[in-house]
Amino acid sequence: MKVKSIDEIKDILETAAYVDRLLPAVRVPKYRCCMPDIIYTQQEIAFMDRRPVRLRPTQEQISLWEMVILEWMPLLEIYERRLVWKRANRIPWKILCREFGLCRTRLMIKYDKAIVKIEFYLRGKEKCRVQKTSGHFQKKSL
Repeated sequence: MKVKSIDEIKDILETAAYVDRLLPAVRVPKYRCCMPDIIYTQQEIAFMDRRPVRLRPTQEQISLWEMVILEWMPLLEIYERRLVWKRANRIPWKILCREFGLCRTRLMIKYDKAIVKIEFYLRGKEKCRVQKTSGHFQKKSL
């Protein structure tokens, strides 16, 4: 994936945080109920309260989420992961300052450094891909 700017990285992180909220919770498997299903009449169905339609993430959103969780987050230190993820969830700087025990400017500097780490990783990955296709790493035959 070719990422052009830091703003795109921030957008992808926000999308991943949004998808994380939409995914179903992990639950322990339970026993199945052996009671027969209740069959409702049309009138009973009409008088029931409608449940809101639950949004589901698309395949593209899930693949972005996987990329962020499995590739980008292991690059960062633990405190950087927490900071980046909480900013992707749009938690205000003031609350983060209290949690991390730093002033706002210092926290912003740490956040920017974490985002730049991700950007350098993506740019290095792109350069490596270009070098591999150019034949730089190929064996030369005599």
